[in-house]
Amino acid sequence: MSNERFIDAALKAPFYKQFLRKSHLQDWSQIPFTTKEHLRQANAFDLLGTSRENVATYHETSGTTGTPTPSWYSHRDIQTEADVVIHSSLQLKETDIVLNRFPFAMAIPSFIVYWACQKVGAAHIGADKASFVTPDKRVVDIIKRTEPTILAMLPSEAEKIYKASSQMGVSLKGVRALLLAGELVSPKRKAYLEKLWGVPIYLLFGTTETGGLFMTCEYGHYHLNHPNVYIEVVDAQGELVTDGKRGHCVISTAREGTPLLRYFNHDLIAIKEGGNCLCGDKTPVLIHYGRDEDCVRSWTFYDIQEAVYALSSVPFMWKVNVLEDRVIFIFQYTEESPDLAHIEAELAYLLGVDVEVEYADIIPLHELVNVPKYSKYTHIEHVKRSTV
Repeated sequence: MSNERFIDAALKAPFYKQFLRKSHLQDWSQIPFTTKEHLRQANAFDLLGTSRENVATYHETSGTTGTPTPSWYSHRDIQTEADVVIHSSLQLKETDIVLNRFPFAMAIPSFIVYWACQKVGAAHIGADKASFVTPDKRVVDIIKRTEPTILAMLPSEAEKIYKASSQMGVSLKGVRALLLAGELVSPKRKAYLEKLWGVPIYLLFGTTETGGLFMTCEYGHYHLNHPNVYIEVVDAQGELVTDGKRGHCVISTAREGTPLLRYFNHDLIAIKEGGNCLCGDKTPVLIHYGRDEDCVRSWTFYDIQEAVYALSSVPFMWKVNVLEDRVIFIFQYTEESPDLAHIEAELAYLLGVDVEVEYADIIPLHELVNVPKYSKYTHIEHVKRSTV
């Protein structure tokens, strides 16, 4: 796709007509970056690149790090979103039963999975993570009853659901693959999850603003093979980075609903040659290192995951507390906790600097097998009067 097509798509949105009015569009390198702040401050309809009649769905980011970012999808867009999954190595087919654990409220991954199921004729089960109706215990019960072949969820949910199923003594036979998105998954984390579940894992890369962009091949690579997406890597000064070096991700999309032109999304990436990948796709490969805001000291989120999932004893749940003078890793083990000094020494070796480790119950295990707390609103209640 030529750069002109991205420019033409962007100029259909009122936001870009105003934003680019003084730009020299003939020189791609001089086109200014679109930032999250631009999208947050814009009127939602100014970001729309098609007619209102052509809109299929509206989504927006969670707003946990600021004002939510709007994102529109046209009817043609949702077909393209579905194709990202359908044309991937996951090989979704009409005989599959897909349990979709992604949140359905405003986020995009759950809808991409649903659209893909609809397009190929696969069975779909909505088991929304964000709903009180489907806590972990009920999801495991649903898996037991329906024997889905594919589970779609956040990577941390994959760890929780596996542990919940183990506690409940429920077999996960029949699951042939996991589709994960919404969190970074480094190679060692992917290998850990594949060993845990005993099935291949496929990752979906994208955001609410951009839509689904790429799925990993069977060898775990994000090939840059989306026909409506152009990826650049730039340094902190906005200059183009080449030769496979790490930098900031800049995305252009020709999506109808919300086109994006040189969108600086604060992800850290590198683009490597992909010609040697055994899957046969010769397109370049994107390496995702996480968000720049998730960097700790000199480590990216990718670096931290590679260390944690390389430990001789991988924790069930974990997080990192960053203080001014030190970094503390909080680990939760469900079996007997390993020797603390040994884990600290392993991490120090893997990260190249001393760190502290503490053990804590991040998620109490009994919560994984709780019954649903949600109930329907009751208009009529039968109350027994006290005889006291």
